[in-house]
Amino acid sequence: MAFPSEAEGIVWCSIFTLASALIVIGNLLTIILFTANKRLRKKSLVLVINMAVADLMLGAVSLPLYIYLVGISDYQLWTETLDLNVPFLIADILATKASLISATFISCERFYAIYWPFKHRTLTTRTYYIVIFIVWTLALLNTCIFQMSSLRKLFPYILLSLGSTSAIIICGCNIAIWRKFQLQGIVAGLQHQNRDLQNKRLTKILLFVSVLALLCWLPYIIVTSLILLLDSNFMMSWRCLVIIDFVNYANAFVNPAVYTLRIPQFRQALSRCCLVKRAVVNSENSATGQGDEASSRAPISLITLQTEPGRDLQPLKNEEIMETKV
Repeated sequence: MAFPSEAEGIVWCSIFTLASALIVIGNLLTIILFTANKRLRKKSLVLVINMAVADLMLGAVSLPLYIYLVGISDYQLWTETLDLNVPFLIADILATKASLISATFISCERFYAIYWPFKHRTLTTRTYYIVIFIVWTLALLNTCIFQMSSLRKLFPYILLSLGSTSAIIICGCNIAIWRKFQLQGIVAGLQHQNRDLQNKRLTKILLFVSVLALLCWLPYIIVTSLILLLDSNFMMSWRCLVIIDFVNYANAFVNPAVYTLRIPQFRQALSRCCLVKRAVVNSENSATGQGDEASSRAPISLITLQTEPGRDLQPLKNEEIMETKV
């Protein structure tokens, strides 16, 4: 198998570094908007934010460690070696599995909301927190199994089982909801109709997110299956492996873009945030302008006060510290 050149290694590390930055910025913005805006604090979006937390962990911890390790092992870009394999595997397994399991539960939650809407409205926030606890417990269980040497040989099969189960559940929920939309019309009063339309729109968006997660995981699941079935007879170029890794990580920065572009509440919250920021900047600029006008008259009085007979006129030097806010 041909190994990559140093130039190709630099290109791929740069691409993964950009992806890591986009993942952190997008998911951090999603979490901030959710916590700061009351209109976004809905039960149906709690699992979305949990998925954003898992993706943020992936972009902030797992992906930088991945870049460092492949830069040493595959591209030979640097020589200083730290034993970061175990921290990387723990962070990567925990974050990626939590993200995949969250996408699976999002599909199940939408299935329940469409087929039993009245029961779904009675669900409490505590129920969603229990689901989040289950998500991270399952992800942590996968991590612990990998760390146990006696069970490590079973981990690929467990990973394949988890991926296959998630794929079946996501596809099944999507097909069932699509059939429900096709067979059932909306006939109710205006208030109930608007509620159903919003529920239907949110369902389509969240199902799209879960399908994206599945598509990003499918290449990884397929390759893992081939490795298990063919063992040493399976060969694949390093470029294909890197592309599969990139596609697997790509889902983490695609999700925030989907939330912002497709969920109206996120767009409105982001617009209000930008407007408030612009108003703050304008008020600071106007205050700075008044301060500059006052400071332009101040040195004259200072010079006059500090000028004594027989002493040369020496103006005071004023230093301005400009603060920029991104």
